[in-house]
Amino acid sequence: MYDLIYKRKRLVQFVLALITLPFAFVGVGYYFRNADKSGEVATVAGSTITEIDYNNALRAQQQRMQQALGGNFDPSLLQSPEMRYALLEQMIGERLLQDQARRDRLTVSDEQLRKFISDIPAFQVDGKFSQARYEQMLAGQDPPQTPVAFAQSVRQGLALAPLEEPVNGANIVARSNIERYLGLLDQQRVSAQASVEADSYLKDVKIDDAAVKAFFDANPGVFQVPEQVKLDYLSLSQAALGATITIDPAEVRKRYDENPRLFGKVEERDAAHILIAVKPDASAEEKAAAKQKAEEIAVQARKNPAQFAEMAKKLSQDPGSAAQGGDLGFSARDGSMVKPFEDAVFAMNKAGEIAGPVQSDFGWHIIKLVAIQPAQQQPFDQVKGQIEQDLKRQQATTKFPEVADQLQNLVYEQSDSLQPAAKTLNLTVQSTPFLTRAQVQALAQNNPKFVQAVFSSDSLQSKRNTEAIEIAPGTLMAAHVTEYKPATPRSFDEVKADIRRQLELRAASELAQKAGQAKLALLQQGKDAGLTFGKPVTVSRNRPQQGYPQAALTAIFQADAAKLPAYAGAANERGGYSLYRIERVVAAPPPDAARLTAFSNRVGEQIGRELAAANVASLRAKSEVKINQAALEKDLERNAPDAPLSPP
Repeated sequence: MYDLIYKRKRLVQFVLALITLPFAFVGVGYYFRNADKSGEVATVAGSTITEIDYNNALRAQQQRMQQALGGNFDPSLLQSPEMRYALLEQMIGERLLQDQARRDRLTVSDEQLRKFISDIPAFQVDGKFSQARYEQMLAGQDPPQTPVAFAQSVRQGLALAPLEEPVNGANIVARSNIERYLGLLDQQRVSAQASVEADSYLKDVKIDDAAVKAFFDANPGVFQVPEQVKLDYLSLSQAALGATITIDPAEVRKRYDENPRLFGKVEERDAAHILIAVKPDASAEEKAAAKQKAEEIAVQARKNPAQFAEMAKKLSQDPGSAAQGGDLGFSARDGSMVKPFEDAVFAMNKAGEIAGPVQSDFGWHIIKLVAIQPAQQQPFDQVKGQIEQDLKRQQATTKFPEVADQLQNLVYEQSDSLQPAAKTLNLTVQSTPFLTRAQVQALAQNNPKFVQAVFSSDSLQSKRNTEAIEIAPGTLMAAHVTEYKPATPRSFDEVKADIRRQLELRAASELAQKAGQAKLALLQQGKDAGLTFGKPVTVSRNRPQQGYPQAALTAIFQADAAKLPAYAGAANERGGYSLYRIERVVAAPPPDAARLTAFSNRVGEQIGRELAAANVASLRAKSEVKINQAALEKDLERNAPDAPLSPP
């Protein structure tokens, strides 16, 4: 059954994800200071998902998203109830599969686990598993992973493979369906556009003073000068912590000396051979005959070394190399060749030398040393800076949770100022001018939890430090409010002109869209609507272009084009209404084989995901699953983002 786990690309990708994406295995004490360690978010078939489990998963998801999206990552994405519930549902599905694996007695032996990890290319040096490389990659993660924690994660993934792979692989899609799908996706339509603009209806709109005053009175919170704060703040990051660490030069040299393969290349040799094969069950006479033949070939090869490649093509019984003149390519002395063969290759002194016959399990080899690539080592002076930075980063990663805990304790215990924490940890307190909520959020890398803490009653009224909040993976920030200006209302006279203009635009937009829809109805009835359409353009379903936003494309491609011209309409971004005359449909060309295969795989993967979800739903129907709604809602409330910001 476990033969399949060594052939599944998805599992290798899973393991690579573990070493390229940050996971919260250690150093989370400061993050969950306020969590209820005994709280149960859900129970699944007798297994408990605690608040700690849930928050670990949430943090890991945040880090994965930030890794994938980079600067485009918005932390508020994970603050919505929908995203939080989706994460919990995912965790429930994993627990259901784990329960099924236990009941089916699906286990992974230590040997299977060892082999799987050792076969991962990321942990290999020169094609062979390297314990030093393995430990270095795990230690270099943010935060670092221990081999025990990493192996446990891999073991868990492998144990679930026999349950997940058959379901995910049941995704056969008919070729005709993919061709039809691509035909619709790639179809183009030629369309001309006319618009009914809101501005043309402004002259028909009259907004009296009573309506303006009524809007002002009904929306008192909208027309305000927003509240503002001045802050002192401290920031702690792994990068900044690393800059404070001093590395002993002897330690740098030791890392260089103990890891030569990481800073250079070992000697490699290119060999060619002529094989006279001997079957394992060959008789003594057959073995003797093979040896004699090999000896005769060796004599000929030494007499005419320049003809070795031609002799190999004619005489070698190795189907893999004979056509290449027996050439096996470059190899290091790392056990990739059978030992007698490797010993012979590395015993020769210069290129062109011929050895043999050499006996191996395959038969008799006549070997020619083609070329030698000597070992190449980067000079220590060239790499010592890189090694020092790596060591600093590793030490900072290890030290960060401890310093983060110190920072959290200090800002809490001496809550009337950030100076004691700054002095103890050798950090610098920075100050800001008056900032609005939006500006505070920008200061904290768009972290809404930080904004919530700054504008809390503890900060504004009690004048306490905020907790040290993780505003991004590996970065904490704590703040102290030094001055506060509450929001102040703007007078009616200040804003009445703006209100009148907004109400006029809104009313004009409503008139324009109503008129546009009436004109669309006339066109669809074959009547003249009094419009002048512009120059036709060719539009694609999945390629928005200027003048044709996504709403317009949706309307155009949803229109029935059986009889042309056809008409469609949609509200435009200017507040008016745009009408589209569809004049021609351009059929998509047949997809090439590569694209057909790519989309078949994509659709198949989607079907696989749906089947997997159905499988989990089936397991859930047979199991007892309870969600502690109160605990989950408490977490949502604790991590809720601020209310929408008032406009200035």
